[in-house]
Order: sequence, then structure tokens, then C-alpha cells
Amino acid sequence: MSKEKQEVMKGETYKTLKALYHSGKVKPSLNKIIIELKNDSENLELSLLACQCLVRTKNFDELSKYADISIKLNPKIAGGYYYKGVAVQHTKGKEQEALKNFNEALTLDPDNTIYLKSKATTHLLLFTDYHLPLKFAEKHRDKAKESLLKIIELIEQKENPDYIDFFTIGEVSTLLSQNLDAKKYFIKAVNAFNTSDKSKQDTNIYKDIIKAQKACVKLMDKNIED
Repeated sequence: MSKEKQEVMKGETYKTLKALYHSGKVKPSLNKIIIELKNDSENLELSLLACQCLVRTKNFDELSKYADISIKLNPKIAGGYYYKGVAVQHTKGKEQEALKNFNEALTLDPDNTIYLKSKATTHLLLFTDYHLPLKFAEKHRDKAKESLLKIIELIEQKENPDYIDFFTIGEVSTLLSQNLDAKKYFIKAVNAFNTSDKSKQDTNIYKDIIKAQKACVKLMDKNIED
């Protein structure tokens, strides 16, 4: 089989597995991806897709492994560093390692709002760490707010924000305690998802939007009661 034909087949395999993942079948997708990677261990696209699945399954040890593989395959691709950051983000004592990886990802892709949001949430984790001296905690709070405001600025500058953009800015609004704005953006996210091209619809993210929307409404109701 020629090299060109092999590359075409690899591309088709990736598209098929990505479509399966986007349909919401995370674990079946992951199982098939791992099988493919056993025969094609240097396939960067599949390694990063495995990372996406592993974020969903919350298998952070495996996520860390595949993130390392992705970085080794191509250290100039931001995704590997992002997933490495996600893998260690919630491990006590590894928040700085997470920030280091998110910053590396942002060096390569500075306007990526997903990376900025993960960086901000890590700073917020450190801000709420009661063992951290107050002056350091406050610096993390300020850095978190800086990243969150940058996300809003970047998305508002877009001519045609997609459902992921609206979902992201909705989450940012929640983190900034702007719940009414968050509710508005989650509604926009649902509408944008429903009107987007089928090939670009990720059912996993849609589920996240609905979950966030319900949590937002619940929080607003609670605030009214209080």
C-alpha cells in the first residue's frame, strides 16, 4: 500500500472516530482509539482525540500519559500542554504544574479561550487555598479575573461566535457571579448548537451546556429565595 493511500486511510479513520466521539459515545470511541494507537502510535490527531475522551471519563492518569505522548510527538502543538494541565489541575500541590502547562499552551495559541478558562479556574483554586498566604492568594484572584475578562473581550470581538463560544462566555459569567448574563449566554449556546452544521455538533458539549444552564437557573432561584 502506498504512503499516500495510508495517509488517506488514517484521515478517514480519524474522521470516523471523531464523529463517534461527537455523537456522545465517549467510552466506545476511546476503546477504538486505543486500538488504533497500538498500530499507529505516532498518530498525533488520535492521541489528542484520546485526550478529549479521557477528560470526559475523568481518567486523569491516562490523560497525563497521552498528553505526554502528544507533546513528545509534536512539542509545537498547544493541545498536548493543555491536556497535561487539565490532567494535574485538581491534584493538590500540582496547581503550579498545571499553570505552567496552560501558559505553554497559551504561548503557542494565545487567544484560545478554552485554555484561558482552564488557566483562570486553576488560579481560582489557588485563591481559595486557605493554606496560601493572603497576598499570594489575592494575586491568583487577580490573574484569574484578568484571564476571564480577556475571554469575554475575545469572544465579543468575534463576528460569528459559535455555540462553544457562547457556552464558554456563559461559564465565565458564572465564575464572575454574573448569573443573569450566564443564563442569557447558555440560551444562545443552545440556539447556536441547534442551528449549526451537523458535522460541527459535539453532543458532549451540548450536554455540558444543558447541565450548566440548569445549574445557573437553580443558583438564581436560590439567590432569590435568600
